[in-house]
Amino acid sequence: MSFLGNNSIVNESSASSQIENYKIVIIGDQHVGKTSILSRYKYEVIETAYAPTVGIDFLTKNVFLEDKTVKLIMWDTAGQERFKSLIPSYLKNANCIILTYDISNKSSFVSLNKWLMDAKEYVNEKTLFVICGNKLDLKRAVTKKEVEDFSNEKNIPLFIEVSALTGEGINDLFNNIVKTFCDRENIVNSEIKMDEINSEDDRSQQFSLKDKNKKEDNQIKVKKRRCC
Repeated sequence: MSFLGNNSIVNESSASSQIENYKIVIIGDQHVGKTSILSRYKYEVIETAYAPTVGIDFLTKNVFLEDKTVKLIMWDTAGQERFKSLIPSYLKNANCIILTYDISNKSSFVSLNKWLMDAKEYVNEKTLFVICGNKLDLKRAVTKKEVEDFSNEKNIPLFIEVSALTGEGINDLFNNIVKTFCDRENIVNSEIKMDEINSEDDRSQQFSLKDKNKKEDNQIKVKKRRCC
Protein backbone atom coordinates (compact mmCIF):
# COMPACT_ATOMS: atom_id res chain seq x y z
CA MET A 1 0.00 0.00 0.00
CA SER A 2 1.41 3.37 -0.98
CA PHE A 3 -0.22 6.66 -0.10
CA LEU A 4 0.19 10.00 -1.78
CA GLY A 5 2.90 12.06 -0.18
CA ASN A 6 4.49 15.46 -0.55
CA ASN A 7 5.85 16.28 -3.98
CA SER A 8 7.15 19.55 -5.33
CA ILE A 9 7.16 18.88 -9.08
CA VAL A 10 4.50 21.55 -9.74
CA ASN A 11 5.95 24.94 -10.55
CA GLU A 12 3.65 27.60 -11.98
CA SER A 13 6.41 30.07 -12.77
CA SER A 14 8.27 28.10 -15.43
CA ALA A 15 7.84 28.49 -19.18
CA SER A 16 7.28 25.57 -21.50
CA SER A 17 6.32 25.00 -25.10
CA GLN A 18 5.05 21.43 -24.99
CA ILE A 19 1.46 21.15 -23.68
CA GLU A 20 -0.27 17.95 -22.63
CA ASN A 21 -3.96 17.83 -21.69
CA TYR A 22 -5.33 15.58 -18.96
CA LYS A 23 -8.98 15.20 -18.07
CA ILE A 24 -9.85 14.81 -14.39
CA VAL A 25 -13.39 14.11 -13.15
CA ILE A 26 -14.27 14.44 -9.47
CA ILE A 27 -17.27 12.41 -8.28
CA GLY A 28 -18.97 11.61 -4.97
CA ASP A 29 -22.06 12.29 -2.91
CA GLN A 30 -23.60 15.70 -2.42
CA HIS A 31 -21.99 17.90 0.26
CA VAL A 32 -18.62 16.10 0.27
CA GLY A 33 -16.88 19.26 -1.03
CA LYS A 34 -16.00 18.42 -4.62
CA THR A 35 -16.43 22.01 -5.82
CA SER A 36 -14.48 23.33 -2.84
CA ILE A 37 -11.54 21.01 -3.56
CA LEU A 38 -11.27 22.22 -7.16
CA SER A 39 -11.81 25.84 -6.17
CA ARG A 40 -9.12 25.65 -3.49
CA TYR A 41 -6.65 24.18 -5.99
CA LYS A 42 -7.50 26.56 -8.82
CA TYR A 43 -8.01 29.83 -6.93
CA GLU A 44 -6.49 28.99 -3.51
CA VAL A 45 -9.77 30.11 -1.91
CA ILE A 46 -13.26 28.64 -1.52
CA GLU A 47 -16.74 30.10 -1.36
CA THR A 48 -17.92 30.13 2.25
CA ALA A 49 -21.60 30.13 1.23
CA TYR A 50 -22.69 26.68 0.05
CA ALA A 51 -24.02 26.53 -3.50
CA PRO A 52 -24.56 23.02 -4.93
CA THR A 53 -23.24 22.32 -8.40
CA VAL A 54 -26.01 22.30 -10.97
CA GLY A 55 -25.33 19.61 -13.56
CA ILE A 56 -21.69 19.71 -14.68
CA ASP A 57 -19.04 22.42 -14.47
CA PHE A 58 -15.32 22.52 -15.17
CA LEU A 59 -12.12 24.39 -14.35
CA THR A 60 -8.71 24.34 -16.00
CA LYS A 61 -5.27 24.89 -14.58
CA ASN A 62 -1.85 24.82 -16.22
CA VAL A 63 0.96 23.10 -14.36
CA PHE A 64 4.43 24.06 -15.55
CA LEU A 65 7.18 21.45 -15.37
CA GLU A 66 10.81 21.73 -16.50
CA ASP A 67 10.24 20.51 -20.04
CA LYS A 68 6.51 20.82 -20.67
CA THR A 69 3.19 22.26 -19.58
CA VAL A 70 0.44 20.00 -18.24
CA LYS A 71 -3.09 21.34 -18.63
CA LEU A 72 -5.54 19.85 -16.14
CA ILE A 73 -9.15 19.98 -17.30
CA MET A 74 -11.09 19.34 -14.08
CA TRP A 75 -14.75 18.40 -14.36
CA ASP A 76 -16.96 19.05 -11.33
CA THR A 77 -20.06 16.86 -11.06
CA ALA A 78 -23.26 17.35 -9.11
CA GLY A 79 -23.93 14.91 -6.28
CA GLN A 80 -27.71 15.19 -6.42
CA GLU A 81 -29.55 12.15 -7.68
CA ARG A 82 -31.41 14.10 -10.37
CA PHE A 83 -28.15 15.03 -12.10
CA LYS A 84 -26.44 11.62 -12.01
CA SER A 85 -27.70 10.71 -15.47
CA LEU A 86 -25.47 13.50 -16.87
CA ILE A 87 -22.24 12.18 -15.36
CA PRO A 88 -21.51 9.10 -17.57
CA SER A 89 -21.03 11.16 -20.73
CA TYR A 90 -18.37 13.23 -18.95
CA LEU A 91 -16.52 10.19 -17.59
CA LYS A 92 -15.56 9.02 -21.06
CA ASN A 93 -11.91 9.58 -21.97
CA ALA A 94 -11.10 10.65 -18.40
CA ASN A 95 -7.45 10.25 -17.45
CA CYS A 96 -8.24 10.39 -13.74
CA ILE A 97 -11.29 9.89 -11.52
CA ILE A 98 -11.19 11.37 -8.01
CA LEU A 99 -13.52 9.37 -5.73
CA THR A 100 -14.44 11.83 -3.00
CA TYR A 101 -16.02 11.31 0.41
CA ASP A 102 -16.55 13.36 3.59
CA ILE A 103 -14.34 12.16 6.45
CA SER A 104 -17.01 13.26 8.92
CA ASN A 105 -19.83 11.45 7.07
CA LYS A 106 -19.70 7.64 7.04
CA SER A 107 -22.48 7.21 4.46
CA SER A 108 -20.52 9.25 1.88
CA PHE A 109 -17.64 6.79 2.26
CA VAL A 110 -19.95 3.78 1.92
CA SER A 111 -21.24 5.30 -1.34
CA LEU A 112 -17.77 5.19 -2.90
CA ASN A 113 -18.23 1.56 -3.92
CA LYS A 114 -21.29 2.47 -6.02
CA TRP A 115 -19.52 5.51 -7.52
CA LEU A 116 -16.54 3.32 -8.41
CA MET A 117 -18.62 0.59 -10.05
CA ASP A 118 -20.61 3.13 -12.05
CA ALA A 119 -17.45 4.95 -13.21
CA LYS A 120 -15.71 1.77 -14.33
CA GLU A 121 -18.48 1.17 -16.87
CA TYR A 122 -17.42 4.26 -18.83
CA VAL A 123 -13.62 4.41 -18.53
CA ASN A 124 -10.81 2.16 -19.71
CA GLU A 125 -8.30 0.16 -17.70
CA LYS A 126 -5.68 2.91 -17.95
CA THR A 127 -7.80 5.47 -16.10
CA LEU A 128 -6.21 6.51 -12.80
CA PHE A 129 -8.47 6.28 -9.74
CA VAL A 130 -7.71 8.30 -6.61
CA ILE A 131 -9.53 8.18 -3.27
CA CYS A 132 -9.86 11.58 -1.61
CA GLY A 133 -11.23 12.13 1.89
CA ASN A 134 -12.26 15.77 2.40
CA LYS A 135 -13.00 17.80 5.56
CA LEU A 136 -9.94 16.73 7.49
CA ASP A 137 -10.64 19.72 9.73
CA LEU A 138 -13.80 18.08 11.14
CA LYS A 139 -14.32 15.21 13.58
CA ARG A 140 -13.50 11.90 11.95
CA ALA A 141 -16.24 9.34 11.26
CA VAL A 142 -14.19 7.26 8.78
CA THR A 143 -10.92 5.71 9.96
CA LYS A 144 -7.81 5.41 7.82
CA LYS A 145 -7.94 1.65 8.35
CA GLU A 146 -11.36 1.52 6.68
CA VAL A 147 -10.05 3.42 3.68
CA GLU A 148 -6.91 1.26 3.51
CA ASP A 149 -9.05 -1.89 3.47
CA PHE A 150 -11.27 -0.44 0.74
CA SER A 151 -8.33 0.71 -1.38
CA ASN A 152 -6.65 -2.69 -1.05
CA GLU A 153 -9.85 -4.50 -1.98
CA LYS A 154 -10.42 -2.29 -5.03
CA ASN A 155 -6.73 -2.10 -5.98
CA ILE A 156 -6.60 1.70 -5.74
CA PRO A 157 -3.22 2.54 -4.15
CA LEU A 158 -3.58 6.31 -4.31
CA PHE A 159 -5.34 7.83 -1.31
CA ILE A 160 -5.08 11.18 0.43
CA GLU A 161 -7.01 13.11 3.06
CA VAL A 162 -7.47 16.85 2.54
CA SER A 163 -9.25 19.89 3.88
CA ALA A 164 -10.61 22.23 1.24
CA LEU A 165 -11.38 24.70 4.04
CA THR A 166 -7.79 25.03 5.28
CA GLY A 167 -6.05 23.93 2.07
CA GLU A 168 -4.25 21.05 3.78
CA GLY A 169 -3.32 18.27 1.35
CA ILE A 170 -4.89 19.92 -1.72
CA ASN A 171 -1.62 20.57 -3.57
CA ASP A 172 -0.36 17.12 -2.59
CA LEU A 173 -3.44 15.58 -4.20
CA PHE A 174 -2.98 17.21 -7.59
CA ASN A 175 0.84 17.17 -7.53
CA ASN A 176 0.79 13.42 -7.16
CA ILE A 177 -1.82 13.00 -9.88
CA VAL A 178 0.42 14.98 -12.24
CA LYS A 179 3.45 12.96 -11.10
CA THR A 180 1.62 9.70 -11.86
CA PHE A 181 0.70 10.98 -15.34
CA CYS A 182 4.34 11.91 -16.01
CA ASP A 183 5.68 8.62 -14.64
CA ARG A 184 3.32 6.68 -16.87
CA GLU A 185 4.33 8.75 -19.88
CA ASN A 186 8.02 8.17 -19.11
CA ILE A 187 7.40 4.42 -18.94
CA VAL A 188 5.61 4.48 -22.29
CA ASN A 189 8.38 6.59 -23.85
CA SER A 190 11.02 4.21 -22.45
CA GLU A 191 9.18 1.22 -23.90
CA ILE A 192 8.91 2.94 -27.28
CA LYS A 193 12.62 3.79 -27.17
CA MET A 194 13.53 0.23 -26.24
CA ASP A 195 11.38 -1.07 -29.10
CA GLU A 196 13.23 1.27 -31.46
CA ILE A 197 16.61 0.13 -30.12
CA ASN A 198 15.60 -3.53 -30.40
CA SER A 199 14.36 -2.98 -33.95
CA GLU A 200 17.64 -1.29 -34.85
CA ASP A 201 19.57 -4.16 -33.26
CA ASP A 202 17.51 -6.67 -35.24
CA ARG A 203 18.25 -4.82 -38.47
CA SER A 204 21.95 -4.66 -37.60
CA GLN A 205 22.00 -8.38 -36.86
CA GLN A 206 20.25 -9.11 -40.15
CA PHE A 207 22.80 -7.05 -42.09
CA SER A 208 25.67 -8.67 -40.17
CA LEU A 209 24.29 -12.11 -40.95
CA LYS A 210 23.93 -11.22 -44.63
CA ASP A 211 27.53 -9.93 -44.71
CA LYS A 212 28.73 -13.07 -42.98
CA ASN A 213 26.86 -15.34 -45.40
CA LYS A 214 28.14 -13.35 -48.37
CA LYS A 215 31.72 -13.60 -47.08
CA GLU A 216 31.37 -17.35 -46.56
CA ASP A 217 29.95 -17.75 -50.10
CA ASN A 218 32.90 -15.81 -51.52
CA GLN A 219 35.35 -17.99 -49.59
CA ILE A 220 33.70 -21.13 -50.97
CA LYS A 221 33.92 -19.77 -54.52
CA VAL A 222 37.63 -18.97 -54.07
CA LYS A 223 38.31 -22.49 -52.78
CA LYS A 224 36.49 -23.97 -55.73
CA ARG A 225 38.51 -21.92 -58.18
CA ARG A 226 41.75 -23.03 -56.53
CA CYS A 227 40.96 -26.72 -56.62
CA CYS A 228 39.67 -26.87 -60.18
